[in-house]
Amino acid sequence: MRRRINPKPAHKGGHMARGSWIYDAEADRLVPKGEYLHLKAERAASKVSALPRPYVIGAMPAIKCMADGRYYDDKRSYQKAVARAGCEVVGFDKNWTDYVKPTYDEKAHEADIVADVKKSLQQLNSL
Repeated sequence: MRRRINPKPAHKGGHMARGSWIYDAEADRLVPKGEYLHLKAERAASKVSALPRPYVIGAMPAIKCMADGRYYDDKRSYQKAVARAGCEVVGFDKNWTDYVKPTYDEKAHEADIVADVKKSLQQLNSL
């Protein structure tokens, strides 16, 4: 069974004005689309911290530039290094992640963490 929503009238005549309307769950009523978007932006801005935060553009795993032998973790720096060497990047391999090997073994990393925690507990117990 659908719940019928009776919007509050937009003006005294009791008739809704024409235009796009969106149901605002917080206000529990239909509101004009422009007003809804304005309210939504205000609510989102009030939830964001005023503290400074870094602006992260994008991330990619570090890749080695064969032209200079250095590692780059952003495309722009990599492309500049390739251009400095007089080379050119041609195309983009969509499945590049299939060819990038992980930089570390996850099981070995987990074993190192477990060993470090055990060592710390032994040191703590010996005090």
